[in-house]
Amino acid sequence: MSVFEQNPEVVATELEDGAVLLNLQTGLYYSLNESAAEIWRCLPAADGPEILAGRLCERFDVEPERAATAIRSLVAELEREQLIVRGDGGEGRRASSPSGANAPPAAGREPFAEPELVKHDEPLHEVSMTPFDPQLPLAE
Repeated sequence: MSVFEQNPEVVATELEDGAVLLNLQTGLYYSLNESAAEIWRCLPAADGPEILAGRLCERFDVEPERAATAIRSLVAELEREQLIVRGDGGEGRRASSPSGANAPPAAGREPFAEPELVKHDEPLHEVSMTPFDPQLPLAE
């Protein structure tokens, strides 16, 4: 897997059970479940699927091979939807060790669900980029 970066035109909002991504170029938005949101969060700091798999193994009760397969599948979807772009692999990236990749199952890890990216059919027609939008009526 090449090094990928989050598309700078994508805005992410964390939710209790995942995240929502909005592509400002296309106006399309997507939902991520918890495991997909974890991959999304870790993507900027990871240099490959092994690093991401290690992070998933630390948080979720999943085998390294299954985690790596799930990551490759999700990354392909994210790239197809233009939510991530191929990076230069340069500065700003942190090397970290996939310490969880060979760790035995630890108590307290969350159950693993396959990462899921859900594309919502209707694009958003207007996106307010400021907290105050003069076009919206004020609440009385």
